[in-house]
Amino acid sequence: MFKLSAISIVIGSALMASANYAFAEANTLSSAPDEYFTITATRTERYFMESPVSISTIDAQDIERASADSIADTLRDIPGIQVADAATAGMKRITLRGESSLRVAILVDGQEITDHSTYGAPLLLDTSMVERVEVIRGTSSVLYGGKALGGVINIITKKGGSEPLQVSLSSGYNSATQGQQYAASVYGYVDGFDYRISVSDNDHKDRNTPDGDLEHSSFNNSSHSLYLAKEFDDHRFGITYEQFNLASEIATGMANFTLDMPQRDRSKFAAFYRYEPDGELLKKIHLDAYKQQIDRNFVQHIEMSVPVSPVMSIDNIVDTDIEETLKTSGINSQFDFQLNEQHYVIVGFQLVKDDLDKATTNITQTTRNMPGVPAVATVVESLSIEEASLTTKALYFQDEWQLSDQLIVTAGARQYWVDAELNETSKPGLSPGKNDDSEFIGSIAANYGFDEHNNMRFVFSQGYHYPTLLQIATGATAAGRFINPNANLKAESSDNVELGYRLFTDNWLIDTSLFYTDADDYITKQDCADGIDVCINPENDQVYVNADKAKTTGVELSVNYHVSEHITPYANVTWLSRKETYGSFTTRDTGTPSLYGKLGLKYENEGALLGAYYLDAFLRAASNAKLVEANGSSESYDSWKTVNLALGTRFGEQQNYLVNMEISNIFDSEYTPAKEQLLAPGRSFMLRFSTDF
Repeated sequence: MFKLSAISIVIGSALMASANYAFAEANTLSSAPDEYFTITATRTERYFMESPVSISTIDAQDIERASADSIADTLRDIPGIQVADAATAGMKRITLRGESSLRVAILVDGQEITDHSTYGAPLLLDTSMVERVEVIRGTSSVLYGGKALGGVINIITKKGGSEPLQVSLSSGYNSATQGQQYAASVYGYVDGFDYRISVSDNDHKDRNTPDGDLEHSSFNNSSHSLYLAKEFDDHRFGITYEQFNLASEIATGMANFTLDMPQRDRSKFAAFYRYEPDGELLKKIHLDAYKQQIDRNFVQHIEMSVPVSPVMSIDNIVDTDIEETLKTSGINSQFDFQLNEQHYVIVGFQLVKDDLDKATTNITQTTRNMPGVPAVATVVESLSIEEASLTTKALYFQDEWQLSDQLIVTAGARQYWVDAELNETSKPGLSPGKNDDSEFIGSIAANYGFDEHNNMRFVFSQGYHYPTLLQIATGATAAGRFINPNANLKAESSDNVELGYRLFTDNWLIDTSLFYTDADDYITKQDCADGIDVCINPENDQVYVNADKAKTTGVELSVNYHVSEHITPYANVTWLSRKETYGSFTTRDTGTPSLYGKLGLKYENEGALLGAYYLDAFLRAASNAKLVEANGSSESYDSWKTVNLALGTRFGEQQNYLVNMEISNIFDSEYTPAKEQLLAPGRSFMLRFSTDF
């Protein structure tokens, strides 16, 4: 691992391709080299071809055509991305470049969805409310905080319109779940005011697979949101409110072990101010503040029968009910300066405070069964309450230099100050305590343009991820076992090196990157019986420890070739090799396929009868994968492939009516993707109708 003792250099400007993702479906990008794009990865504006960072973007049209039931599903074909479900069909997460969801930052309009669960932040937002999604692939901790070891998902919501009153309506149907999706928005622009009011409601039953209906895979969600902004001269002020409610079953696949998540809700109120003066030095001021609350209810039921002797057994029933409330307050500020024509500097400050209230109720019923003796159940009930907080302050700096007409170098750094505290606990064996940490990280990026059509890019970046409150303060319960917190945990860290090439011509769109990541002090769990002395019940418990290391090498490739005005074959492919080390145990069988992606052929045209229509035939596939644990256990995932077809048309005098259909898994293949625990849907179709007026 590298250590920097002075200001080093940060991820540079990144691509904002407004009508494609990873160049996978870029049929409307011919003007992109001549346009400015606001860039998540550097918080600046840069030309399309001046981007040295791997970033992909999908927009509202891509989401409409995907007809997906979640934001995660709309992103699954981006190179480097795999979808994880944790056996919960209604709450999918994103992994990036082999890094778990815990190490991927999820932002909504630049503000983080913080999460202190076992798996990482889900994407708690309805697809109908999304204008575009930006995916930064690779370590981005310098500008976007500690959870960005694997990358960043920034979801930009829809805002106002161009007329005083506009309406958007959509409905969808998913045959795999008999799922029904409805959404409506009223929006517009009146006397300098921008506004939007949106609602949605989705209901999905158990998933249909080639093996039949998958029990306990139903889910439902609903949402509503409000956006209001006022623009006057060089100033813009706005507020937003979002509410997303989710309930999802969890499919364990075991008769005597059931899980349920009746509540996973998110609400947020935010305000922002933007000032863009026409000055020579000060170019922009951005301030925003938000309050966010996530309510989580997790229910677990376990039944076990343990034979003690040939004539005696003990039956145990354990019911666990966990209720959590996570309140987050955040402030972001950024100041942009133009020192001269070649020198652009930004300085920013971020403050995020998480307050976690957690109540865990355990009811254990024990029954001894002996011949001739009446069975009598003994019931033990316990309640533990924990209150914990995590405060993260960060100062970041970025310096963008145009060294020549061909070369741009971007320098920057970030200083972290973190304070974690277990304020209160009633769990025997735990006691209140404080932890703190500080860290300086940096990155360097360069973009060299050979000409207006092709360039090379280079990035070196450092990552930093402080432990979650579950890991360092409160602990967690899983499968009837308590995982002890560990106040001695160190922050996870990583170094990332990346080399990329981009070609953009009338016929070719190519974006490829070669990357290497060296990560250290990864947090995992191990049995307390292995000699860890911070456990409450050493014989049965587990504990969080810094034990894992990972080295990841990969290649991401996106290619489009415009054969003609109407026909475009394309490919999105990822090759990944990951080696993980746990103590003296090292393996390359990490549960990640070495090769996966999407190959397709798209046809687009216009006609008097069908309007503006498209056909997209594509193949999704992944190689086999194997997961080997340090204790000797293993799990294998077979290779798989599916043939799919998407089609749709936009029609009407103003082309304001849209019908899309996607037919998935046409040959009804039975498979489970390596990062998902649920059997994938069988042959099914998704139908979507939408209109704007």
